[in-house]
Amino acid sequence: MADISSHSKPDHEENPLDRQRELMELLSQETRHSIVQALLGHPNVLASAAEINHFVPSKSKKTVEEQLDVLVEADILAIYEYPPNREKRGLPWKFYGVTEYGADILGDFNYLEGVPMARAVHQRTRKPEKIERHETAPRPPLPEPIRTTFRLEDETE
Repeated sequence: MADISSHSKPDHEENPLDRQRELMELLSQETRHSIVQALLGHPNVLASAAEINHFVPSKSKKTVEEQLDVLVEADILAIYEYPPNREKRGLPWKFYGVTEYGADILGDFNYLEGVPMARAVHQRTRKPEKIERHETAPRPPLPEPIRTTFRLEDETE
């Protein structure tokens, strides 16, 4: 009788270099790269789809949403919901932000070194009223490790 146990292992050891290449391809695709840059520049590192679309103007809304889904599926980003905004007209209740795993990966690939520049670009970018309203909307708190990684201050400071 043949031994099939070696064929049924779902999680075989993956070559770390293959994983690194996959992550590099994931992050370097133009739209996903632009999405990550838009989030890194956001003062809260947590943005609505409309805000991200504003900062990735060369791509259609559908393309940006598809690539957001790819980044969420890869666990680089997560969807953070803020239910109190659901009842308020004109305010987003769903935000995209970096996961702890995503922050580690972005750190490994030196994306975090670009945060000051991304924030400066974000700050100096002209935003229509809707985007400013989205940017200042209440949003859920990020996990403490994310807040620490991005040096986000508490609201009270």
